[in-house]
Amino acid sequence: MRDGADVVVRGRAGPNARVVLRGTDGAAVAVAADAAGRFELRVPVGTGDLRLTPEVQVGEDAAPSPETLVLIGGGAGPLLLIASGEPTRRLDGRGVLDAVDSDGAAVILSGRTAGDLPNVLIDGARISVMRGPEGAWRATAPGGGTAVIEVDGARFAFPGFGAQSDFTPVRAGDGWRLTWPTGQSGRQTAWLPDRRS
Repeated sequence: MRDGADVVVRGRAGPNARVVLRGTDGAAVAVAADAAGRFELRVPVGTGDLRLTPEVQVGEDAAPSPETLVLIGGGAGPLLLIASGEPTRRLDGRGVLDAVDSDGAAVILSGRTAGDLPNVLIDGARISVMRGPEGAWRATAPGGGTAVIEVDGARFAFPGFGAQSDFTPVRAGDGWRLTWPTGQSGRQTAWLPDRRS
């Protein structure tokens, strides 16, 4: 979550493990988890975008996460976790639609709910929705071009996926678009709709 000039990252790791967030420039912030595994890190941010790789260290062993923490606009934009082949996880509040991910062949819509699974439509066609852990849901459909997405009646003008440099977030329609490499020749793109009040 955002807290003034910092972004606060809270979570759980192994009891007394060392938790590290390492930037692409090698700079890192670290903290030790408590006996119950809880930790809190304060990440000083500027105005630029940040990519941080989480890592847990226990004794001499270090385990980097397959996920990357991305802070768009120094935390002023979306806060998210990305991983190859997985739906993007938004950390900046709640909305009926968190993200639309694509590898060029299909789209994955994702979000969270405290109750029933949402009703999801793409260009008026109903899409099957699957429940995930802790209130997460996802819906998969072919394509990746412009479309009108509806989630429980909330409409989103999805701009589709266009060419973009790796890890350079850009405004796209009423949201942000981010593309990153997935292996030797693959790419994954996420569209992150603006949060609505």
